[in-house]
Amino acid sequence: VSYRSRPAALCAARLAVGAMPAAGLDYYQILGAARSASRADIQHAFRKAALKWHPERAADLAEAETRFPQVCEAYDVLSHPARRAIFDEYGEAGLKRGIPDGSGGFTGGRYVFSATPDEVFAQFFGTLSPFADLLGPLEGGPPPDLYSELTGMTLIKRATKPPPLVIEVPITLGEIFLGATKKVCFTRRVLRPDRTTEEREEAVSLRVIPGWEDGAVVTYPNAGDESLDAEPQDVQLRVATQPGGAWSRDGSTLFYRVELTLAEALTGKVVSVPTFDDRVLSLPVTQIVAPGVTKLVKGEGLPDPATGGKGDLVLTFSTAFPTSLTPVQKSALLNILP
Repeated sequence: VSYRSRPAALCAARLAVGAMPAAGLDYYQILGAARSASRADIQHAFRKAALKWHPERAADLAEAETRFPQVCEAYDVLSHPARRAIFDEYGEAGLKRGIPDGSGGFTGGRYVFSATPDEVFAQFFGTLSPFADLLGPLEGGPPPDLYSELTGMTLIKRATKPPPLVIEVPITLGEIFLGATKKVCFTRRVLRPDRTTEEREEAVSLRVIPGWEDGAVVTYPNAGDESLDAEPQDVQLRVATQPGGAWSRDGSTLFYRVELTLAEALTGKVVSVPTFDDRVLSLPVTQIVAPGVTKLVKGEGLPDPATGGKGDLVLTFSTAFPTSLTPVQKSALLNILP
């Protein structure tokens, strides 16, 4: 009687008494697990078999080189519900050739153990080291002093993120007021295909938002140096507002310094203030300008990105005193001033 003509009930009966559906690898036997094993039982069996047959731990290296890939393949199948169900019904041949279609052919997908044994091991144990059960978890701190002595291996270091490359970008108050785009050039080290590094000139564009605070930082992830044992470095551009002659700032408030003569400070003056958007403000100063006096102009400061409005403009004054007076001038002042 051919295999194709056997009733499904007969096949099920064979499985029930524990016979393999077809010749080939018996993944349960490889792991040392029962066919009725739960998922937790499969994991426990794999842990034990993988550590036993890992080439770095096994007493018989030649046998381990055969057994370890089989153990990892067995776990790759039995830990996956759909693969395990096909294997239980049709064996290794059903997995790798397809399910018999009843007419001499095969249907369905075909399983290929495409991962490497090390990948299966590392995914399960969280490390490539077969001595994790002896040494405990190695990440998060320095390895034990006895690691190399026990294993004869150098611990693979986790890639760390180096501190960012910080570049100060000088920005004028006019650029802060209006917004601008700045081209910033820098040199970085990049990995070559032969795993050496070379220096390369790079350039990024920095879009200056009107009203940005002094010291604002823009980060360009992974745009800095590359190396074999670290993650790529970030690049941070930091805004550095440059002094602007008579202009200065505090947040969104602009300050403009006005030079006055003593006569102007006492009698008043119309001050012309050139703005960053090419206007000229004519601001009358009618009060006596004593030391410390300022004049506030609402809404003529820097844009405020948070509110969408503008800060204020504050005029500060510096009075130039004469270096000398004639006797006549002194007498006149004495008669005029209280």
